[in-house]
Amino acid sequence: MRFRFRVNEKWLGIGLTVLGVAGLALGLWLPRRPEGPAGWSRSAVPVAAALAGAPASVAAATSSSGHRLPCRVLTVFDGDTLGCDLNGDGRLQKPREQVRLLGIDSPEMHYSRKNATYGSEHPEDEPFATEASHWLTKQASGKTVYLEFDARRQDKYERTLAYVFATAKAQQSLNQKLLEQGYATVLFLGKNRRYQAEFEATEAQARTAQRGLWATSR
Repeated sequence: MRFRFRVNEKWLGIGLTVLGVAGLALGLWLPRRPEGPAGWSRSAVPVAAALAGAPASVAAATSSSGHRLPCRVLTVFDGDTLGCDLNGDGRLQKPREQVRLLGIDSPEMHYSRKNATYGSEHPEDEPFATEASHWLTKQASGKTVYLEFDARRQDKYERTLAYVFATAKAQQSLNQKLLEQGYATVLFLGKNRRYQAEFEATEAQARTAQRGLWATSR
């Protein structure tokens, strides 16, 4: 016995249309995976895109030390200012790549306008200005240091403001070590006050021990 089935073309068309609409709706409803190499998460795409156009030093800081920016010290100006290669081009671009150490003030060299003898026939370094400059040169010149920023990153002269660390995970900054040696005094301005309590305690210890600057006030 043979069975014959008649196909109603009208109902077949309707059925196919319904299936097509349902498939389209399902495709729109399902979440799409972000475009990009396999294994990238949705949040990783904008981060990578942001780093793609950033200097190598910025990308390295974000991926390794996180909140500290590595840079190579090209020169030391005095006990609280150094020149750091922030964009990796091997040259010093003033004033942005002049790094002013936060939270401290070292004695002025003879060429500083803040020095009382500036402009005189024989300008002199303030007491312990040379020692502070030599100490910082020995610790940082020609080396890679790590900059940690506070609330404000630049001063009115457009210099970079930072706490400078010898390594990415160092506990004590070079700023604080200058205070420890008695080669600087505490100076916090505005909102940049992250280490104020620690710095003031370190200065007090140097004063009690009569180190550096404090030896002259016996």
